[in-house]
Amino acid sequence: MGLVVLRRGYRDYWRHEAPLQDPFDTPPADLVKKALAKLSAAGIELIAWGSLLQRSLHVPVVAKHFTFLVPDEQLDKASDIVAKLNLPLSPPHDLLVKSSGDFYSKGRLHRLTRSTTLESVQYLHLFPASFPAYLSSELVKDTSQSPDYTLLVPRASAVYASILRLLASHPRKNPRIRNRLLSDLEMLIHYNLMDLQGGFVDSDDDEQWDTLQMDSRIETAVATVQAWGLNGEWREGEDWMQDALIAVIKGTASMDNLPWFGS
Repeated sequence: MGLVVLRRGYRDYWRHEAPLQDPFDTPPADLVKKALAKLSAAGIELIAWGSLLQRSLHVPVVAKHFTFLVPDEQLDKASDIVAKLNLPLSPPHDLLVKSSGDFYSKGRLHRLTRSTTLESVQYLHLFPASFPAYLSSELVKDTSQSPDYTLLVPRASAVYASILRLLASHPRKNPRIRNRLLSDLEMLIHYNLMDLQGGFVDSDDDEQWDTLQMDSRIETAVATVQAWGLNGEWREGEDWMQDALIAVIKGTASMDNLPWFGS
């Protein structure tokens, strides 16, 4: 704690100067809430993505990093606001880029932890909204998180459509992005559409199949996807996504072939 001398005549008065608070003394989740409040107050639109979005769809992932989509034209402004909260802009770890490609190389990562090691570092990740490219009609306001900010959350059908759209735009020669997208899609189908909270199922295990009533779960998942079509939730020219998802759910097509069935 620093000491400051105030000189008045021949006498010195000493007072204690309060030290600057280290932001990393605050839990990462609380730092994120503070940052979101600042961003929201600045009029920056925030869309839930990454682990927060997955958890809203009942995928039991650990929220290590906090990812939010920001309009591309506001990305620099948003990053400056977060940096002023003493959350430093940090380059992504090489291993994260090697394993997930654009999912970490794009956007701005602000460190939330004192540690910088891969095992324990946590980030607030501001990601360009043009990557998944949700339409405003596909977003729903979520005011349940905090009265200090509002998040937009993509509806379920838009999440699946975005993954399929990205798979179509990233060729097989880009395995890092494809592997990440296929992994996300597989978890969504199992945990969200089929409600398999116990994990994955061995299709060759007849006893497990019957115990979990898999035939019924598949029927329910197919009906959900068909309802999206009946409600007009697919974009023009993307009705093929319904057939693709149903084929994967029923097991009549391999997920690895998405979106090029038969290739």
